[in-house]
Amino acid sequence: MPIQPSFAVFLLCAISLVIPSGFSLGAAMLVLGALALLLPSAPRVRLQREDWLLVAVLAGYFGLHVLLNLIHHAPGRQYDAPARFLLAIPALLLLRAWPPHPAALWHGAAVGAIGAGLLSLWQWLALALDRPGGSTNPIQYGNISALLAVLSACGLARAIQLRQSLPWKLLPAAGVLLGLAACLLSGSRGSWLALPCCALLAAWLLLRAGQGRLLLKLGAAGLVAIAALALLPNSPLTARARQAMTEADHYTRSANADSSVGARLEMLRVGLHLAPQHLLLGWGKEGMMQAKQQMVREGLASPSVEEHTHLHNEYLDAVVKHGLPGLLAVLALYLLPLQLFARRLCQAGSREARLAAAGGMMLMLSYLAFGLTQAFLTHNNGVMMLAFLMVILWSLAQEQPVSPANTA
Repeated sequence: MPIQPSFAVFLLCAISLVIPSGFSLGAAMLVLGALALLLPSAPRVRLQREDWLLVAVLAGYFGLHVLLNLIHHAPGRQYDAPARFLLAIPALLLLRAWPPHPAALWHGAAVGAIGAGLLSLWQWLALALDRPGGSTNPIQYGNISALLAVLSACGLARAIQLRQSLPWKLLPAAGVLLGLAACLLSGSRGSWLALPCCALLAAWLLLRAGQGRLLLKLGAAGLVAIAALALLPNSPLTARARQAMTEADHYTRSANADSSVGARLEMLRVGLHLAPQHLLLGWGKEGMMQAKQQMVREGLASPSVEEHTHLHNEYLDAVVKHGLPGLLAVLALYLLPLQLFARRLCQAGSREARLAAAGGMMLMLSYLAFGLTQAFLTHNNGVMMLAFLMVILWSLAQEQPVSPANTA
């Protein structure tokens, strides 16, 4: 098995947040590595029905957005994000031909989460930033940090199951703690919504495995940690939660949209006003921006919503820009892989495949939660991490030959 796919998978997560656009290097290595499949000596990739379904949802999302962009005469830059899903298809073919080492993903996620946490602490303590965000927006930074923490938790479960030595358990454990620290310090409240979803899935998996006592211990430890964070002086958790409630109250009482939550609520109102007017094909991005500007000029919307290029809600943003077909494309992109991973979780016989399938479900649940407060698919890092982690986890969720290399 070539080492290149495993190294690319490791890099995708390990440097995703500590280097600007760090995720692009691993993704590019996977796409370019797929050229090796053209060699006569390359193994023949035999895709199953479920592989084709995953390819269809990736290609379908791209194809629909190309069609709608043509209809709305969108500029070329609006083809960029959907094209990343198309690029994930050759990466999938490469990973189905040469599956990566399972440890490449889990260790890469842990290293990436540790790096994100340390960078956040440095920006918070040394640079005195209120909301550390690395080289990207704190919202995306918090989302990806939460995702890396979740994958680190899967890696910790793997290390415990394989009874690995203490250092290999401490690595993902540190990834969980520092990834959550980065998520917390980012102040990205939307990313916090994903953690209970993943925790509920983990609880169900533990109960299914007969680990009820372990679940009680972990649940108690989690509650103690949340209580400690809430009681800390100047706790980011308490401060951001209190701020959200205050801003929501100001909006409901006086329509004050000059705040983070107020602007989001105003964008929700504006989006609900615009969506029914073009349900079939949507307004397009430029059309939505012009419609918002018109509402502001007429005094029907707050000026705070005018500069935003999306509505801070994945589902409403899809409806307004691309109509019902756009919404269905987003739901298919999230829900079909979620179903495929759930089916693999029930059918898989090996421990590695079940763990990857569980990680895939947590990936999709996280993005479903992220979409409630952020149009994550309008950002390059959101698209890249979803598309390539999806195909990586799917390749690992397949049954692999049992060998010592797969248990390292």
